[in-house]
Amino acid sequence: MTHRINNKSRKQILQVVDGFRMGGAENKLLELIERLDCNKYKVMLANVGPGGPLQSQFEELGIEIFNFSRKWAFDPKPFYQLYQLMRERRIDVVQTTLFWADFIGTLAAKCAGVRLIVSWETVSHSGDPYHNNFQRRNGYRLMAKLSNLIVAVSHEVKYSLIRHRRINPSKIRVIHYGVDLDKFHPNGNQARISKRKAMNITPDSILIGSVARLEPWKGHSVFIEAFAEVAPRFSNAHVVFIGDGSLRAKLESMVKDYDLQNRIQFLGIRKDIADLLHCIDLFVLSSLPGEGLPNVLLEAMACKKSVIATNVGGVPELVRDGINIHIVPSSNKKALGLALEKMLGDNAHLQLLGENALTTVQREFSLKNQISAFKEIFDQSHPI
Repeated sequence: MTHRINNKSRKQILQVVDGFRMGGAENKLLELIERLDCNKYKVMLANVGPGGPLQSQFEELGIEIFNFSRKWAFDPKPFYQLYQLMRERRIDVVQTTLFWADFIGTLAAKCAGVRLIVSWETVSHSGDPYHNNFQRRNGYRLMAKLSNLIVAVSHEVKYSLIRHRRINPSKIRVIHYGVDLDKFHPNGNQARISKRKAMNITPDSILIGSVARLEPWKGHSVFIEAFAEVAPRFSNAHVVFIGDGSLRAKLESMVKDYDLQNRIQFLGIRKDIADLLHCIDLFVLSSLPGEGLPNVLLEAMACKKSVIATNVGGVPELVRDGINIHIVPSSNKKALGLALEKMLGDNAHLQLLGENALTTVQREFSLKNQISAFKEIFDQSHPI
């Protein structure tokens, strides 16, 4: 099927996303759309998944948003809705984010004769609980054959796609996440004072923060167990978990069992992430295998925070262990506890890692570079 010639001055781009959850992929898509030049690109968004806390933020962008959510597992209606939209609006570029959007969006775009089809792959399939799902595995392979390009957020994700999904390497391009350095940066002293006061945390306390959905693959239980080991030796150390999810009640019960209710707080979903990062001293990400490239890790580093992270996904591509971050094995509470003890007991080392982390992000992981790479893809005169 031949796509009709588009004589519009602006390139017509349709972003297809599987829901408005508070996830890293959804947040990065929001950033990308927000920074595309509206004089050059006409951007539309089709949601084929559930609503969620980010929906209002997408709506504030002022773009057209279409809700094509499915009613049941194999509902064909969203496919036809996408196909009709792509034909009627003469879409030049379709970009898909997350699995269901990848599958249904790519299939509709191919049928509609869209010139350029791009999938943004943000999750490693190493440790992916859905890897052995026959429908997902083969559905993704079909999508990969039909799309022009897959953008992977890390080299680890690229290798995972090649290894687990048998994708042709020539179809994959790595574009690392980038950080908005205007939003995430040091010098948040005023936020530090006010936010700590709201949480009943004193200025001289050591505050450890983690921003992640409260789901099994984020490893919160390992973090709590590790902190419980070192907490008696560092009475001025406190923890805040930012995010929500299915494990919240279980994790709160776990904190109660360790008698750490006065040391660990659950703040839920927050929109003031930058301010909260400003008021912590140490950032911890205890994820299990399956991560692509944790954007919040970069945000913490941009705020000049010392970081402890597990050796998963694209994390090793960001850091040099012990220079700008401490890397520990995933699911290893002993290793995480030792790293916490080292950081909490050496303020000079804590400060040095934060300074090195900031330098790394400024040099290598700016949002400007990430957006420029996507514009280069969208501006291709011929399919990639």
